[in-house]
Amino acid sequence: MLTPKDFEKIEKQAEKIYSQLELEIIKEIAERIANVGYANTVVLNDIKIAQEMGIMYQDIINLIAKHNEASVSQIQEIFDTAGAQTLKFDDKIYKEAGLTPLPLKQSPSMIHLLSATAKKTHNNLSNLVMTTATASQIEFYNAMNKAYMEVSTGVKSYSEAILDSIKEMGEKGAYITYPSGQHRSIESAVRMNVLTSINQTCGKLQELRADEMNWDLMELTAHSGARPEHAEWQGKIVSRSGQKDYLSLDDIGYGEATGFKGVNCRHDWMPYYKGSTRTYTNQELNEFKNEKVSYNGKNINKYEATQIQRKMEKQIRNDKKEIAGLQGILKSKNADIETDIIKRELNDKEFKLNIDKTTLEDFLNQTQLKKDNMRIFTGKQVTKVNEDDIIIKEIKQITGRTNAKVELVYNIPKNINEYKFDDDHINTEREHGVTKKEAINFINNSKIKMTVWQGRYENYYSSEGATYIDTKDKKIRTAFKKEEYDENTDKMMEVLNGRT
Repeated sequence: MLTPKDFEKIEKQAEKIYSQLELEIIKEIAERIANVGYANTVVLNDIKIAQEMGIMYQDIINLIAKHNEASVSQIQEIFDTAGAQTLKFDDKIYKEAGLTPLPLKQSPSMIHLLSATAKKTHNNLSNLVMTTATASQIEFYNAMNKAYMEVSTGVKSYSEAILDSIKEMGEKGAYITYPSGQHRSIESAVRMNVLTSINQTCGKLQELRADEMNWDLMELTAHSGARPEHAEWQGKIVSRSGQKDYLSLDDIGYGEATGFKGVNCRHDWMPYYKGSTRTYTNQELNEFKNEKVSYNGKNINKYEATQIQRKMEKQIRNDKKEIAGLQGILKSKNADIETDIIKRELNDKEFKLNIDKTTLEDFLNQTQLKKDNMRIFTGKQVTKVNEDDIIIKEIKQITGRTNAKVELVYNIPKNINEYKFDDDHINTEREHGVTKKEAINFINNSKIKMTVWQGRYENYYSSEGATYIDTKDKKIRTAFKKEEYDENTDKMMEVLNGRT
Protein backbone atom coordinates (compact mmCIF):
# COMPACT_ATOMS: atom_id res chain seq x y z
CA MET A 1 0.00 0.00 0.00
CA LEU A 2 1.12 3.55 -0.72
CA THR A 3 0.14 6.38 1.63
CA PRO A 4 -0.75 9.98 0.63
CA LYS A 5 2.79 10.95 1.69
CA ASP A 6 4.19 8.30 -0.66
CA PHE A 7 2.15 9.75 -3.51
CA GLU A 8 3.43 13.24 -2.66
CA LYS A 9 6.99 11.95 -2.87
CA ILE A 10 6.33 10.18 -6.20
CA GLU A 11 4.77 13.35 -7.60
CA LYS A 12 7.81 15.41 -6.62
CA GLN A 13 10.16 12.84 -8.16
CA ALA A 14 8.12 12.79 -11.39
CA GLU A 15 8.08 16.55 -11.78
CA LYS A 16 11.86 16.74 -11.40
CA ILE A 17 12.28 14.75 -14.63
CA TYR A 18 11.31 17.53 -17.06
CA SER A 19 11.11 20.47 -14.60
CA GLN A 20 13.64 22.64 -16.43
CA LEU A 21 12.65 21.74 -20.01
CA GLU A 22 9.57 23.96 -20.29
CA LEU A 23 11.42 27.14 -19.28
CA GLU A 24 14.26 26.32 -21.66
CA ILE A 25 11.81 25.94 -24.54
CA ILE A 26 10.01 29.20 -23.72
CA LYS A 27 13.33 31.07 -23.61
CA GLU A 28 14.29 29.51 -26.96
CA ILE A 29 11.04 30.64 -28.65
CA ALA A 30 11.28 34.15 -27.17
CA GLU A 31 14.86 34.59 -28.35
CA ARG A 32 13.94 33.44 -31.87
CA ILE A 33 10.99 35.86 -32.00
CA ALA A 34 13.29 38.70 -30.97
CA ASN A 35 15.92 37.67 -33.53
CA VAL A 36 13.52 38.19 -36.48
CA GLY A 37 13.71 41.95 -35.99
CA TYR A 38 11.46 44.88 -36.88
CA ALA A 39 12.27 45.04 -40.60
CA ASN A 40 11.48 41.36 -41.15
CA THR A 41 8.34 41.56 -39.02
CA VAL A 42 6.78 44.58 -40.72
CA VAL A 43 7.03 42.89 -44.13
CA LEU A 44 6.61 39.32 -42.82
CA ASN A 45 9.90 38.04 -44.26
CA ASP A 46 9.08 34.34 -44.72
CA ILE A 47 12.69 33.40 -45.47
CA LYS A 48 14.05 34.87 -42.22
CA ILE A 49 11.15 33.40 -40.24
CA ALA A 50 11.73 29.95 -41.79
CA GLN A 51 15.42 30.15 -40.89
CA GLU A 52 14.68 30.96 -37.26
CA MET A 53 12.01 28.22 -37.16
CA GLY A 54 14.47 25.63 -38.43
CA ILE A 55 17.18 26.59 -35.93
CA MET A 56 14.64 26.70 -33.10
CA TYR A 57 13.22 23.27 -34.00
CA GLN A 58 16.66 21.63 -33.93
CA ASP A 59 17.61 23.36 -30.68
CA ILE A 60 14.41 22.15 -29.00
CA ILE A 61 14.93 18.60 -30.32
CA ASN A 62 18.42 18.65 -28.75
CA LEU A 63 17.01 19.93 -25.44
CA ILE A 64 14.37 17.19 -25.37
CA ALA A 65 16.90 14.46 -26.25
CA LYS A 66 19.08 15.56 -23.33
CA HIS A 67 16.16 15.37 -20.88
CA ASN A 68 14.84 12.08 -22.32
CA GLU A 69 18.20 10.40 -21.87
CA ALA A 70 18.34 11.42 -18.21
CA SER A 71 14.77 10.32 -17.53
CA VAL A 72 15.26 6.57 -18.19
CA SER A 73 16.94 5.71 -14.89
CA GLN A 74 14.81 8.22 -12.95
CA ILE A 75 11.53 6.61 -14.02
CA GLN A 76 12.81 3.07 -13.38
CA GLU A 77 13.94 4.08 -9.88
CA ILE A 78 10.52 5.57 -9.06
CA PHE A 79 8.76 2.36 -10.17
CA ASP A 80 11.16 0.05 -8.31
CA THR A 81 10.86 2.00 -5.05
CA ALA A 82 7.07 2.25 -5.20
CA GLY A 83 6.68 -1.45 -6.04
CA ALA A 84 8.92 -2.56 -3.18
CA GLN A 85 7.18 -0.20 -0.74
CA THR A 86 3.73 -1.47 -1.76
CA LEU A 87 4.52 -5.15 -1.28
CA LYS A 88 6.49 -4.57 1.91
CA PHE A 89 3.41 -3.08 3.57
CA ASP A 90 0.97 -5.68 2.23
CA ASP A 91 3.27 -8.64 2.96
CA LYS A 92 3.48 -7.65 6.61
CA ILE A 93 -0.31 -8.10 6.88
CA TYR A 94 -0.16 -11.45 5.09
CA LYS A 95 2.60 -12.65 7.44
CA GLU A 96 0.56 -11.60 10.47
CA ALA A 97 -2.22 -13.79 9.08
CA GLY A 98 0.17 -16.76 9.01
CA LEU A 99 0.92 -16.68 5.27
CA THR A 100 4.35 -16.69 3.61
CA PRO A 101 4.58 -14.39 0.57
CA LEU A 102 7.74 -14.69 -1.52
CA PRO A 103 10.09 -11.66 -1.60
CA LEU A 104 9.68 -9.42 -4.64
CA LYS A 105 13.17 -10.36 -5.92
CA GLN A 106 12.06 -14.00 -6.14
CA SER A 107 9.07 -13.21 -8.36
CA PRO A 108 10.20 -12.88 -12.01
CA SER A 109 6.66 -11.99 -13.14
CA MET A 110 6.45 -9.05 -10.74
CA ILE A 111 9.93 -7.79 -11.58
CA HIS A 112 9.09 -8.00 -15.29
CA LEU A 113 5.84 -6.08 -14.71
CA LEU A 114 7.70 -3.24 -12.98
CA SER A 115 10.43 -3.08 -15.62
CA ALA A 116 8.08 -3.31 -18.61
CA THR A 117 5.68 -0.68 -17.28
CA ALA A 118 8.51 1.72 -16.40
CA LYS A 119 9.91 1.35 -19.93
CA LYS A 120 6.46 1.87 -21.47
CA THR A 121 5.90 4.99 -19.34
CA HIS A 122 9.28 6.40 -20.39
CA ASN A 123 8.57 5.73 -24.08
CA ASN A 124 5.12 7.32 -23.84
CA LEU A 125 6.53 10.42 -22.17
CA SER A 126 9.42 10.66 -24.65
CA ASN A 127 7.04 10.55 -27.60
CA LEU A 128 4.66 13.05 -26.03
CA VAL A 129 7.38 15.51 -25.04
CA MET A 130 8.83 15.33 -28.57
CA THR A 131 5.58 16.86 -29.87
CA THR A 132 6.54 20.13 -28.16
CA ALA A 133 9.07 20.80 -30.93
CA THR A 134 6.37 20.93 -33.62
CA ALA A 135 3.97 22.75 -31.30
CA SER A 136 6.67 25.35 -30.62
CA GLN A 137 7.12 25.95 -34.36
CA ILE A 138 3.38 26.57 -34.69
CA GLU A 139 3.38 28.97 -31.72
CA PHE A 140 6.40 30.80 -33.14
CA TYR A 141 4.78 31.23 -36.58
CA ASN A 142 1.46 32.35 -35.08
CA ALA A 143 3.28 34.88 -32.92
CA MET A 144 5.09 36.31 -35.96
CA ASN A 145 1.83 36.56 -37.94
CA LYS A 146 0.14 38.39 -35.10
CA ALA A 147 3.12 40.70 -34.63
CA TYR A 148 3.08 41.48 -38.37
CA MET A 149 -0.60 42.47 -38.25
CA GLU A 150 -0.14 44.68 -35.19
CA VAL A 151 3.14 46.34 -36.24
CA SER A 152 2.36 46.88 -39.94
CA THR A 153 -1.01 48.53 -39.14
CA GLY A 154 0.47 50.70 -36.39
CA VAL A 155 -1.69 49.18 -33.67
CA LYS A 156 1.35 48.40 -31.53
CA SER A 157 5.06 49.01 -31.53
CA TYR A 158 7.44 46.16 -32.30
CA SER A 159 8.40 45.72 -28.63
CA GLU A 160 4.76 45.85 -27.49
CA ALA A 161 3.81 43.16 -30.01
CA ILE A 162 6.61 40.92 -28.76
CA LEU A 163 5.56 41.44 -25.14
CA ASP A 164 2.04 40.31 -26.02
CA SER A 165 3.45 37.15 -27.60
CA ILE A 166 5.46 36.40 -24.46
CA LYS A 167 2.39 36.87 -22.25
CA GLU A 168 0.45 34.35 -24.35
CA MET A 169 3.33 31.89 -24.12
CA GLY A 170 3.36 32.28 -20.36
CA GLU A 171 -0.31 31.36 -20.22
CA LYS A 172 0.03 28.40 -22.61
CA GLY A 173 3.50 27.22 -21.69
CA ALA A 174 5.36 24.64 -23.75
CA TYR A 175 2.74 21.97 -24.29
CA ILE A 176 2.59 18.42 -25.52
CA THR A 177 -0.02 17.21 -28.01
CA TYR A 178 -1.87 13.92 -27.60
CA PRO A 179 -2.96 11.89 -30.67
CA SER A 180 -6.51 13.09 -29.93
CA GLY A 181 -5.35 16.68 -30.41
CA GLN A 182 -5.68 17.50 -26.71
CA HIS A 183 -2.99 19.77 -25.25
CA ARG A 184 -1.38 19.60 -21.81
CA SER A 185 1.56 21.43 -20.26
CA ILE A 186 4.73 19.35 -19.92
CA GLU A 187 4.67 19.33 -16.11
CA SER A 188 0.98 18.37 -16.01
CA ALA A 189 1.43 15.54 -18.53
CA VAL A 190 4.48 14.12 -16.75
CA ARG A 191 2.85 14.28 -13.32
CA MET A 192 -0.33 12.62 -14.55
CA ASN A 193 1.41 9.89 -16.55
CA VAL A 194 3.91 8.83 -13.89
CA LEU A 195 1.54 9.05 -10.91
CA THR A 196 -1.25 7.15 -12.66
CA SER A 197 1.10 4.50 -14.09
CA ILE A 198 2.69 3.94 -10.68
CA ASN A 199 -0.67 3.57 -8.94
CA GLN A 200 -2.06 1.19 -11.55
CA THR A 201 1.12 -0.90 -11.68
CA CYS A 202 1.26 -1.23 -7.90
CA GLY A 203 -2.42 -2.20 -8.03
CA LYS A 204 -1.56 -5.04 -10.40
CA LEU A 205 1.25 -6.16 -8.08
CA GLN A 206 -1.20 -6.19 -5.19
CA GLU A 207 -3.70 -8.24 -7.20
CA LEU A 208 -1.00 -10.77 -8.15
CA ARG A 209 -0.02 -11.05 -4.50
CA ALA A 210 -3.64 -11.35 -3.33
CA ASP A 211 -4.22 -14.12 -5.89
CA GLU A 212 -1.14 -15.96 -4.58
CA MET A 213 -2.46 -15.66 -1.02
CA ASN A 214 -6.02 -16.54 -2.04
CA TRP A 215 -7.12 -13.23 -0.44
CA ASP A 216 -10.34 -11.44 -1.25
CA LEU A 217 -11.08 -8.45 1.01
CA MET A 218 -9.19 -5.16 0.67
CA GLU A 219 -9.48 -1.98 2.73
CA LEU A 220 -9.36 1.34 0.88
CA THR A 221 -7.26 4.23 2.15
CA ALA A 222 -8.84 7.61 2.95
CA HIS A 223 -7.70 11.20 3.11
CA SER A 224 -9.24 14.61 3.62
CA GLY A 225 -9.91 16.77 0.58
CA ALA A 226 -10.74 13.79 -1.68
CA ARG A 227 -12.78 14.50 -4.79
CA PRO A 228 -16.50 14.11 -3.95
CA GLU A 229 -17.09 10.91 -5.94
CA HIS A 230 -14.10 9.21 -4.28
CA ALA A 231 -15.16 10.40 -0.82
CA GLU A 232 -18.21 8.14 -1.15
CA TRP A 233 -16.19 4.92 -1.03
CA GLN A 234 -12.83 5.80 0.55
CA GLY A 235 -11.93 3.98 3.76
CA LYS A 236 -14.38 1.15 3.15
CA ILE A 237 -13.96 -2.59 2.48
CA VAL A 238 -13.97 -4.03 -1.05
CA SER A 239 -14.54 -7.63 -2.06
CA ARG A 240 -12.58 -8.51 -5.18
CA SER A 241 -14.90 -11.46 -5.79
CA GLY A 242 -18.09 -9.43 -5.24
CA GLN A 243 -19.21 -10.79 -1.85
CA LYS A 244 -22.42 -9.33 -0.46
CA ASP A 245 -22.26 -6.64 2.25
CA TYR A 246 -19.05 -5.22 0.77
CA LEU A 247 -18.27 -2.80 -2.03
CA SER A 248 -17.54 -4.37 -5.40
CA LEU A 249 -14.83 -3.37 -7.88
CA ASP A 250 -17.54 -1.76 -10.00
CA ASP A 251 -18.74 0.29 -7.02
CA ILE A 252 -15.35 2.01 -6.79
CA GLY A 253 -14.86 2.36 -10.54
CA TYR A 254 -11.77 0.16 -10.60
CA GLY A 255 -10.35 0.17 -14.13
CA GLU A 256 -12.06 3.43 -15.08
CA ALA A 257 -10.22 6.70 -15.71
CA THR A 258 -12.27 8.55 -13.09
CA GLY A 259 -12.39 5.72 -10.53
CA PHE A 260 -10.13 4.00 -8.01
CA LYS A 261 -6.50 4.03 -9.21
CA GLY A 262 -7.63 6.09 -12.22
CA VAL A 263 -6.12 9.32 -13.51
CA ASN A 264 -4.44 11.28 -10.68
CA CYS A 265 -6.09 9.11 -8.00
CA ARG A 266 -4.16 9.00 -4.72
CA HIS A 267 -6.14 6.23 -3.06
CA ASP A 268 -4.76 2.77 -2.46
CA TRP A 269 -5.84 -0.43 -0.73
CA MET A 270 -4.41 -3.07 1.58
CA PRO A 271 -5.36 -6.61 2.62
CA TYR A 272 -8.21 -6.67 5.15
CA TYR A 273 -8.76 -9.56 7.57
CA LYS A 274 -12.47 -10.17 8.02
CA GLY A 275 -13.66 -9.09 11.47
CA SER A 276 -10.61 -6.96 12.28
CA THR A 277 -10.85 -3.29 13.25
CA ARG A 278 -11.03 -0.92 10.31
CA THR A 279 -8.51 1.90 10.03
CA TYR A 280 -11.23 4.56 9.81
CA THR A 281 -14.56 4.70 11.62
CA ASN A 282 -17.68 5.83 9.76
CA GLN A 283 -17.64 9.00 11.84
CA GLU A 284 -14.07 9.80 10.73
CA LEU A 285 -15.00 9.17 7.08
CA ASN A 286 -17.98 11.51 7.38
CA GLU A 287 -15.72 14.14 8.91
CA PHE A 288 -13.35 13.77 5.95
CA LYS A 289 -16.25 14.13 3.53
CA ASN A 290 -17.73 17.21 5.19
CA GLU A 291 -14.50 18.90 6.26
CA LYS A 292 -14.52 22.68 5.85
CA VAL A 293 -11.80 25.32 5.93
CA SER A 294 -12.12 29.05 6.54
CA TYR A 295 -10.95 31.71 4.10
CA ASN A 296 -11.68 35.41 4.40
CA GLY A 297 -14.44 34.68 6.89
CA LYS A 298 -16.20 32.08 4.71
CA ASN A 299 -16.36 28.32 5.25
CA ILE A 300 -15.63 26.31 2.10
CA ASN A 301 -15.40 22.60 1.38
CA LYS A 302 -11.83 21.35 1.69
CA TYR A 303 -11.84 19.80 -1.79
CA GLU A 304 -12.99 23.12 -3.27
CA ALA A 305 -10.22 24.83 -1.30
CA THR A 306 -7.61 22.53 -2.86
CA GLN A 307 -8.90 23.50 -6.31
CA ILE A 308 -8.53 27.19 -5.43
CA GLN A 309 -5.00 26.41 -4.28
CA ARG A 310 -4.25 24.71 -7.62
CA LYS A 311 -5.41 27.84 -9.52
CA MET A 312 -3.14 30.04 -7.41
CA GLU A 313 -0.21 27.67 -7.97
CA LYS A 314 -0.88 27.68 -11.71
CA GLN A 315 -0.79 31.49 -11.75
CA ILE A 316 2.61 31.44 -10.05
CA ARG A 317 3.89 28.97 -12.65
CA ASN A 318 2.56 31.22 -15.43
CA ASP A 319 4.33 34.21 -13.87
CA LYS A 320 7.60 32.28 -13.95
CA LYS A 321 7.06 31.26 -17.57
CA GLU A 322 6.48 34.89 -18.61
CA ILE A 323 9.65 35.88 -16.74
CA ALA A 324 11.55 33.14 -18.62
CA GLY A 325 10.23 34.52 -21.92
CA LEU A 326 11.31 38.06 -21.07
CA GLN A 327 14.75 36.77 -20.11
CA GLY A 328 14.87 35.02 -23.50
CA ILE A 329 14.15 38.33 -25.31
CA LEU A 330 16.95 40.04 -23.43
CA LYS A 331 19.36 37.32 -24.65
CA SER A 332 18.77 38.51 -28.23
CA LYS A 333 21.31 40.93 -29.67
CA ASN A 334 18.73 42.49 -31.99
CA ALA A 335 19.10 46.31 -31.90
CA ASP A 336 15.37 46.75 -32.68
CA ILE A 337 14.46 45.55 -29.18
CA GLU A 338 13.75 48.37 -26.74
CA THR A 339 15.55 46.78 -23.83
CA ASP A 340 14.39 49.44 -21.34
CA ILE A 341 10.76 48.49 -21.99
CA ILE A 342 11.54 44.77 -21.66
CA LYS A 343 13.45 45.33 -18.40
CA ARG A 344 10.57 47.37 -16.94
CA GLU A 345 8.16 44.62 -17.91
CA LEU A 346 10.47 42.05 -16.33
CA ASN A 347 10.54 44.05 -13.07
CA ASP A 348 6.74 44.30 -13.12
CA LYS A 349 6.38 40.54 -13.64
CA GLU A 350 8.80 39.77 -10.82
CA PHE A 351 6.80 42.13 -8.56
CA LYS A 352 3.56 40.37 -9.60
CA LEU A 353 5.15 37.00 -8.87
CA ASN A 354 5.90 38.13 -5.32
CA ILE A 355 2.32 39.38 -4.86
CA ASP A 356 0.90 36.06 -6.13
CA LYS A 357 3.23 34.15 -3.78
CA THR A 358 2.04 36.30 -0.86
CA THR A 359 -1.60 35.69 -1.82
CA LEU A 360 -0.99 31.93 -1.84
CA GLU A 361 0.81 32.06 1.53
CA ASP A 362 -2.12 33.97 3.05
CA PHE A 363 -4.58 31.44 1.63
CA LEU A 364 -2.58 28.52 3.03
CA ASN A 365 -2.20 30.18 6.43
CA GLN A 366 -5.95 30.81 6.67
CA THR A 367 -7.04 27.39 5.42
CA GLN A 368 -4.15 25.43 7.01
CA LEU A 369 -3.59 23.60 3.72
CA LYS A 370 -0.07 22.44 2.84
CA LYS A 371 2.05 24.15 0.23
CA ASP A 372 2.93 21.95 -2.74
CA ASN A 373 6.34 23.30 -3.69
CA MET A 374 6.63 21.21 -6.86
CA ARG A 375 3.46 22.76 -8.29
CA ILE A 376 4.96 26.24 -8.14
CA PHE A 377 8.61 25.34 -8.73
CA THR A 378 10.22 25.81 -12.11
CA GLY A 379 13.93 25.85 -12.74
CA LYS A 380 17.00 23.78 -11.99
CA GLN A 381 16.41 21.25 -9.23
CA VAL A 382 19.90 21.72 -7.83
CA THR A 383 18.69 25.10 -6.54
CA LYS A 384 15.96 23.37 -4.55
CA VAL A 385 18.35 20.79 -3.14
CA ASN A 386 20.76 23.49 -2.04
CA GLU A 387 17.89 25.45 -0.49
CA ASP A 388 16.82 22.43 1.58
CA ASP A 389 20.41 21.91 2.77
CA ILE A 390 20.58 25.55 3.84
CA ILE A 391 17.24 25.31 5.66
CA ILE A 392 18.29 22.15 7.53
CA LYS A 393 21.53 23.81 8.61
CA GLU A 394 19.64 26.89 9.80
CA ILE A 395 17.13 24.77 11.76
CA LYS A 396 19.91 22.86 13.51
CA GLN A 397 21.42 26.17 14.58
CA ILE A 398 18.07 27.55 15.78
CA THR A 399 17.13 24.46 17.80
CA GLY A 400 20.59 23.47 18.94
CA ARG A 401 19.93 19.93 17.65
CA THR A 402 23.23 19.73 15.79
CA ASN A 403 23.49 15.94 16.19
CA ALA A 404 19.90 15.19 15.16
CA LYS A 405 19.01 13.80 11.75
CA VAL A 406 16.77 16.48 10.21
CA GLU A 407 14.63 15.65 7.16
CA LEU A 408 12.25 17.75 5.05
CA VAL A 409 11.25 14.82 2.80
CA TYR A 410 10.60 11.56 4.66
CA ASN A 411 8.32 8.61 5.26
CA ILE A 412 6.23 8.05 8.38
CA PRO A 413 5.61 4.64 9.99
CA LYS A 414 2.97 2.78 7.97
CA ASN A 415 1.35 1.35 11.08
CA ILE A 416 1.26 4.61 13.04
CA ASN A 417 -2.44 4.06 13.83
CA GLU A 418 -1.45 0.92 15.76
CA TYR A 419 1.08 2.74 17.98
CA LYS A 420 0.22 2.90 21.68
CA PHE A 421 -0.82 6.32 22.95
CA ASP A 422 0.67 7.33 26.32
CA ASP A 423 -2.43 9.16 27.55
CA ASP A 424 -1.30 9.14 31.20
CA HIS A 425 1.90 10.99 30.38
CA ILE A 426 0.50 13.27 27.65
CA ASN A 427 -2.74 14.36 29.28
CA THR A 428 -2.80 13.30 32.96
CA GLU A 429 0.76 14.30 33.83
CA ARG A 430 1.53 16.99 31.23
CA GLU A 431 -2.03 18.22 30.61
CA HIS A 432 -1.40 18.78 26.90
CA GLY A 433 -5.04 18.09 26.00
CA VAL A 434 -4.25 16.13 22.82
CA THR A 435 -6.16 13.10 21.53
CA LYS A 436 -4.54 10.21 19.66
CA LYS A 437 -6.27 11.31 16.46
CA GLU A 438 -4.84 14.83 16.83
CA ALA A 439 -1.37 13.43 17.52
CA ILE A 440 -1.50 11.32 14.35
CA ASN A 441 -2.75 14.32 12.37
CA PHE A 442 0.27 16.31 13.60
CA ILE A 443 2.46 13.55 12.09
CA ASN A 444 0.54 13.33 8.80
CA ASN A 445 0.63 17.12 8.36
CA SER A 446 4.20 17.56 9.58
CA LYS A 447 6.75 19.68 7.74
CA ILE A 448 9.88 18.28 9.36
CA LYS A 449 11.13 15.17 11.12
CA MET A 450 13.96 15.05 13.65
CA THR A 451 15.47 11.67 14.55
CA VAL A 452 17.48 11.29 17.76
CA TRP A 453 18.86 8.61 20.09
CA GLN A 454 20.36 6.51 17.27
CA GLY A 455 17.07 6.40 15.38
CA ARG A 456 14.82 5.31 18.24
CA TYR A 457 12.94 8.57 18.72
CA GLU A 458 11.31 10.51 15.88
CA ASN A 459 9.91 14.02 16.47
CA TYR A 460 7.40 15.45 13.98
CA TYR A 461 6.47 19.15 13.84
CA SER A 462 3.46 20.62 12.01
CA SER A 463 1.71 23.99 11.92
CA GLU A 464 -0.88 22.60 14.37
CA GLY A 465 1.37 20.79 16.86
CA ALA A 466 4.13 18.26 17.44
CA THR A 467 4.25 14.52 18.12
CA TYR A 468 7.20 12.47 19.43
CA ILE A 469 7.21 8.70 18.89
CA ASP A 470 9.25 5.78 20.19
CA THR A 471 9.88 3.51 17.18
CA LYS A 472 11.25 0.68 19.33
CA ASP A 473 8.27 0.42 21.71
CA LYS A 474 5.88 1.61 18.95
CA LYS A 475 4.44 4.30 21.18
CA ILE A 476 3.36 7.92 20.87
CA ARG A 477 5.29 9.16 23.87
CA THR A 478 4.20 12.82 23.82
CA ALA A 479 2.22 15.32 21.75
CA PHE A 480 1.39 18.99 22.24
CA LYS A 481 -0.27 21.82 20.35
CA LYS A 482 1.44 24.75 18.63
CA GLU A 483 0.46 27.06 21.51
CA GLU A 484 3.08 25.24 23.61
CA TYR A 485 5.91 25.73 21.11
CA ASP A 486 8.90 27.46 22.66
CA GLU A 487 10.61 30.43 21.04
CA ASN A 488 13.10 28.30 19.09
CA THR A 489 10.40 26.01 17.72
CA ASP A 490 8.35 29.05 16.63
CA LYS A 491 11.41 30.36 14.78
CA MET A 492 11.91 26.95 13.15
CA MET A 493 8.29 26.90 11.93
CA GLU A 494 8.67 30.43 10.51
CA VAL A 495 11.61 29.19 8.45
CA LEU A 496 9.62 26.16 7.22
CA ASN A 497 6.51 28.21 6.40
CA GLY A 498 8.64 30.52 4.26
CA ARG A 499 10.11 27.59 2.31
CA THR A 500 9.41 27.96 -1.45
